Amino acid sequence: MVNRNQNLSEYLNNLDIESDLKKIISVISSTCYKISEAIRLSNINNLLGKTGEINIQGEQVEKLDELANNLLIKNLSETGKVFLMGSEEIESVIIPNPNNKNAEFIVVFDPLDGSSNIDVSVTIGTIFAIYKRVNSDQNDESNLLQEGNKAIAAGYTVYGSSTVMCISTKEDTSMFSFDKKGCPIITNSKIIHGNSKVYSVNESNWNKFTEKDKRWITSLKSGVNGKYTARYVGSLVADFHRNLLKGGIFSYPADPKTGIGRLRLIYECNPLSFIAKNTNGYASDGEKSILEIKPENLHQRVGFYIGNNIEMSIYKNS
Repeated sequence: MVNRNQNLSEYLNNLDIESDLKKIISVISSTCYKISEAIRLSNINNLLGKTGEINIQGEQVEKLDELANNLLIKNLSETGKVFLMGSEEIESVIIPNPNNKNAEFIVVFDPLDGSSNIDVSVTIGTIFAIYKRVNSDQNDESNLLQEGNKAIAAGYTVYGSSTVMCISTKEDTSMFSFDKKGCPIITNSKIIHGNSKVYSVNESNWNKFTEKDKRWITSLKSGVNGKYTARYVGSLVADFHRNLLKGGIFSYPADPKTGIGRLRLIYECNPLSFIAKNTNGYASDGEKSILEIKPENLHQRVGFYIGNNIEMSIYKNS
């Protein structure tokens, strides 16, 4: 049974999941707290700005991106429970060090989503998902190239006015806030998508939208489906977090000329889509369920639409 004010350890003990999985989630939680403290002191400790490196996405690496990525890799490796990892910041699969070839779990993550907003103190976050391995070959990318519907847990942490961590399994989705000692305490339990009429879209890309996308957004503005409000932070994790709690839909369409989206299927879209499915929501690439897409490569990008079932139905029928 999930009760408000339980700590994370008590919460996990009440879930019907493996002990190794509980350990991994606990370590992700403690790591996210360390990341939140690093962000809080980033100005003082000279952690703002670029490292001078370019990541696999062709983007300049932020100092805090690097710190968050390294912390997650190090701490997850040291659990001895992780078979392989995948990071938005790293080109190939990550073999833990120290290594445990008998471990069963795969962890994928975006260590610091929305990092372009770091320097101006806008909400950013960490996104993750956990799978079981498909074979015992640590050089086989297929262990990471799994459909999102095969995830067994997912979550995110937002670093904003407060640090909030969401943990989702098929059994439950709850949110935690950290106390002064870094202990996560349940503050929202049994989360279900809100029903406010909000759309989160970067409308500066209007000229790149399909006619369907233009019809959909125009219909929301017209009032035919009720009075809508636009809210767009520009950090995926922040936009999704707000819409999950309050209601709405987030969209970042693919470029119709190339069919390529901006957001990463494995590290961003699948984890959030898994959470949406568990909370009366749905996610699509514009045509099919995100969770049913078989990844073709570790850094595949897709169009992304995610929200509660009502909002997604309005989009589908536009």
